[in-house]
Amino acid sequence: MEYKNPTIITGHYGSGKTEFAVNYADMLTEQGEKIVIADMDIVNAYFRARRLTDYFKEKDVKLVSSNFAEEYYNDTPALSAALYECFENREQKSIIDVGGDPEGALVLARFADLLNEGKYNMWLAVNLNRPCTSTVEKNIDYLNMIENASKLKINGLINSTHMLRETRVEDILKGDEAVRSISEHTGCEVVYTAVPEFIIRELKDISLAGDLLPVKMLLRPDWI
Repeated sequence: MEYKNPTIITGHYGSGKTEFAVNYADMLTEQGEKIVIADMDIVNAYFRARRLTDYFKEKDVKLVSSNFAEEYYNDTPALSAALYECFENREQKSIIDVGGDPEGALVLARFADLLNEGKYNMWLAVNLNRPCTSTVEKNIDYLNMIENASKLKINGLINSTHMLRETRVEDILKGDEAVRSISEHTGCEVVYTAVPEFIIRELKDISLAGDLLPVKMLLRPDWI
């Protein structure tokens, strides 16, 4: 895929979009990239990138969240002025995690004028193991709702079909078939298949759409 900046990650609640976003930031950092990750989820109080403030600080990754970024546990529905730099500075590599559902995507409409040149990526995380996105048709409807709410176009798909630590190869393959079909219907490229690290070996001889991204459960404690 052509390099564009920023990269916006969206998806339904429970799709794995935030886990993908933080692992994607991790991967790019390990490749020597200087990354800014922006937590724009002001809808869901759980599993937000801002919970990894200390983790990213150790990796020299800048994390932008609310106006109280140093106190990430304060649930403040605010957007930091620093977010504008993520949309305006094309030299800075920014990953933006947006709240699930059209309500969460509404915050993007504020920045649509900065992005309508098309110089950005907006990727949808697809998880077939969630009731509201369990079919190709439901995912296409959801994609259209996100685009209408955000006033932006989605141009990439992520196969994020999982069941947390119960994920099996069958889940990944089910998601792979679905994202290929969604891609055919929408013209959106399949950019990544996100796979929990513990089943990577089982997929070594299987051809999957997009690049493979091993996912560490950074946001979920072992007991979840």
